Amino acid sequence: MDRKQVLELALEALERQRTETERAIAEIREFQDGRKRISASNPEASTLVVVNRRSRTAAQRRAQALRMRKYWAKKRDQAGKPSATRKKQPSAKVAKVRAWTDAEKKALSLKLKKAWKKRKAASAKNATAKTKTVKASGKPSKA
Repeated sequence: MDRKQVLELALEALERQRTETERAIAEIREFQDGRKRISASNPEASTLVVVNRRSRTAAQRRAQALRMRKYWAKKRDQAGKPSATRKKQPSAKVAKVRAWTDAEKKALSLKLKKAWKKRKAASAKNATAKTKTVKASGKPSKA
């Protein structure tokens, strides 16, 4: 064997190794992306074309839209009429809420004012108690 033949054999072996490596890379990318990749017209080409796994045609999308329109039209029609499958809610009479009299409003207002006054006094008492517990060092105690 002369030098030329050896180089040709080495080149062929490297090209086979390159195509196997490219196929392995394509498989890994397919699993990684979750999409199928196919090579362009030449199986030995290094550039790969990405093909979505699930794509619908325009006709399929139109058919699905039509089915959904029919489905929701039927639902709208059923919503107006009670059907045998839908249970009718028992019509319980709701007690009407009567309006408050002026005396009731005034009594509630006084009660709330008294409660808020008591709450403010308690919080003010706690605030003054915390400021009184200061040691001679000037730091508040942990009481």
